[in-house]
Amino acid sequence: MKTSKMTICLVALLGSFLCALAQEAMGTQLFSDDFNGTTLDTSKWSVFVDGNGQSHAPYVADGLLHSLGYHTRIDSIPAFAAPDMDKSVMARASICLAGSTNKFGFGVNPGERTGPLNPKQGTDPATGYYFDTLHLDTTVPPENQGQQHYVRALAWSNPGDGSLINLLDIAIPVTWYEFHEFKIERTHSEVIYYIDGQEKARVTDAFAGALPVGVWNDRWDGMMQTDWVEVATVPEPATLLLLGLGGFVLRKNRK
Repeated sequence: MKTSKMTICLVALLGSFLCALAQEAMGTQLFSDDFNGTTLDTSKWSVFVDGNGQSHAPYVADGLLHSLGYHTRIDSIPAFAAPDMDKSVMARASICLAGSTNKFGFGVNPGERTGPLNPKQGTDPATGYYFDTLHLDTTVPPENQGQQHYVRALAWSNPGDGSLINLLDIAIPVTWYEFHEFKIERTHSEVIYYIDGQEKARVTDAFAGALPVGVWNDRWDGMMQTDWVEVATVPEPATLLLLGLGGFVLRKNRK
């Protein structure tokens, strides 16, 4: 059976459309750091270290970011806003957890914010979405608890009146002292938490503004190590489904 020129043109156009969708499905990288070299890249990160005699600045060595000490934190210099309807913005990192307060995610630490109403929480509206390590018995050192450790998927909101509203606080079992991939994805309406590619929690996104991505350690009980950090935009699942349906139509037309 002869194939009409119109059919050939339609298939070609559909192929171009699917190629564009495939490229979109790969996402767009917005920010990344592999922590190579011997110093932290301060063109990418701002550094916060507590100044009350307990400071220990984060440092880069052997291809890893090392964080130890009270309020030893780095924040990405760019901030990332909630995405459009058909996309999400994703922050992910490979981290070896080693202490009771290792954190990664979007947003500033509420304990570091300032303002006239409450020096601990500030008066400018803000939100945080992040992972925070947790072990069950705070009276027992982490090294004496085997591999029975947890992280918390946390979300908080400060509307700007000095209050701090907890939106999410879920404990998730995870082994410490080995690397895991932690990912937080902000869609236009939700925040989704993943560990090693598996969804663990989700919460309604209560904040539309831009937030930096932070890596920080708030205690001295273990050296937190980070292999890499990446922020990217990716399509939401509906867009990926469209890509799959388009491929089905193309295969059918070519039979």
